[in-house]
Amino acid sequence: MFSYIFGVVESVLDDIRHRREGSRPYPISPAPAVDIPPGPVSAKPVDPDVLKPIQNWSHPFGDQSNPLEQLTNLAHAQAGYYPLGRNGLWHGGVHFDAGTAGTLDQSRVRCLADGEVMAYRIPERTPVSTFYPQPGETVEAPFATGFVLVRHRLQAPKIEGSSDTPPELIFFSLYMHLQDWAHYQADTALERPAFWPERNLCVRADVSNTRLGTSTPKGLSVLSQPSEGGHMLLLDLLPPGTPVGVSGEGKYRKLEHTPGPAVLTDADGSLRGYVAVRYLDHVDGATYRVSFNGDRLNVRSTPDPGGESLLQLRHGTEVTLSGEGEYRKLERISQYVLAASLQGERAPQAGDEVVVLERPMPIKAGELIGHIGPYQESTETTAQEKLHLEVFSADDVEDFMNASRLWAERLPSNERTWLKFITGTPVVAHQDTFSASRLPLLSYPHAFSGSDLILPKSLLDSLPADHKIHLPADDQRDARTWYRIERLFNGTDGVPLDGWVLEEEGRTPNYSPWSWEGYETLYNRDSGRGSLAYWLNIVGHFGEREREQFDPLAERSRQSLMRIRLLDIIDRNGDGDLTAEELQSALKTPAHAQSISQLVMHYESEWRYTAQKWDGLDELLGHSNSTPILNWVAEKQRIKRLSW
Repeated sequence: MFSYIFGVVESVLDDIRHRREGSRPYPISPAPAVDIPPGPVSAKPVDPDVLKPIQNWSHPFGDQSNPLEQLTNLAHAQAGYYPLGRNGLWHGGVHFDAGTAGTLDQSRVRCLADGEVMAYRIPERTPVSTFYPQPGETVEAPFATGFVLVRHRLQAPKIEGSSDTPPELIFFSLYMHLQDWAHYQADTALERPAFWPERNLCVRADVSNTRLGTSTPKGLSVLSQPSEGGHMLLLDLLPPGTPVGVSGEGKYRKLEHTPGPAVLTDADGSLRGYVAVRYLDHVDGATYRVSFNGDRLNVRSTPDPGGESLLQLRHGTEVTLSGEGEYRKLERISQYVLAASLQGERAPQAGDEVVVLERPMPIKAGELIGHIGPYQESTETTAQEKLHLEVFSADDVEDFMNASRLWAERLPSNERTWLKFITGTPVVAHQDTFSASRLPLLSYPHAFSGSDLILPKSLLDSLPADHKIHLPADDQRDARTWYRIERLFNGTDGVPLDGWVLEEEGRTPNYSPWSWEGYETLYNRDSGRGSLAYWLNIVGHFGEREREQFDPLAERSRQSLMRIRLLDIIDRNGDGDLTAEELQSALKTPAHAQSISQLVMHYESEWRYTAQKWDGLDELLGHSNSTPILNWVAEKQRIKRLSW
């Protein structure tokens, strides 16, 4: 969320310049306060029998390019990089916006991995902020508050022959700035997420079940049990178009809108009939299950064996009874219908509140999460579609990685599917004459890589045949393979290198993904105030008095572990300062993008709203009650509404 105040900071700096020049771009009357309490999302226990370990992964927009290209594509975003935004402030996710839209089909947002939907917020309509871009001008800027939160379970593979439990991590993926409900209502053809509840259910028009031995009437079979064969009994037929209410999940759903079949239902909606309790097993409360050795159990019109038989129930049918004595009054018969024979409208529980699913809904990798909504910064003239994607965990990630690394040492060698080409790897310039009889040896022109690069074996195996030269093992050497790699390696000067690299069995380091090679955990204690002071200082917007006042704050931010580590990777000009432009440039280099993606930051969530955190930036920006900056007031109200 820190990244979003880049635009408002720009407008604030404009305001500061106007003040120094004796003018003001907009009126100082305060904007109306908006008090919207964030909807709490309670933690729910993880059921390992329901939340299965991840088996499949997906790019959020279905990109099929190799993982390193997917990382470098993030450099096309206009803002919102990881782990810093345009303003040099902490940013816990990545953005997909108008910049990435040129290389990706961003028409639908997909789930990153197998998991379960925990919570969502889909507003009725996207809210707007009032910004003041120029003197006498206002802009109503939309900011999509819709989001979906998915929980995932990551677990290392089991070791054959061992009963030890593999290490695992519970983590979440967050998809922020999704479309509002009004957008779906206006476009009825737009696909809706499967985790949205169904409403206005009715029997499909093409359903044509019939009673055995008859041709009419036609409709949907109502069954006594949620299964086929055996003791299943046809209780009723619902004509096409009949409105229904159901509960449960799976192939069959339980009817809730009616207590029983039409043949037993009176005009007031209650059921007629009595059953002998001696042929029932007690289940719970007033619920019983038919346990009759005969073919059918009669439902009698009167509470005695002489009553007319109104219906016959089969073994296993559940009923709800009332009264006392040998014959009890029938109040409800459990009825089930085939879910595929129903149709309805999927619709969210729309509004500003966060919807926490009572029972998390399973979702698979690649399934629809939603569609990107509009988001407009204070400095933009029009809104653009922008997705904030974030992955985080409340578990101890460092402990998980350490346990996982030990676990990986016990895995078989064929699990080591990543190859590490260390800094200084020779890259031999391509020549058309290279072959198994004329190898790309170091006697030919070559350069040395300037960064470590870890490549999946699958990427190398997928190279065209003329990009691979394999040499089997012999008495002199182990097996080895030359690969022609394009656009992945870089030289010591950062310039891309295309050419041939050598993988040699037993010498080229190889790792299991569960080794987390190259990953490191950093505890980032840099504050928002420190980050903003650092950025305002390096972009030259502090006057002498402000520099003296805020320099200690900026210096603490400069010495934070996150900045020091990022400077190691991306400080191209060696000035010791870290800018978003340098971060964006670094993301264009695969090795640097990979190194940045392997930084795991321990930091406070952006989405937990506390007024003190944001009010703490007022002084740095020059905002006060006597000299308010209305764009900053509006931005803080926006931040509060985005939080959850």
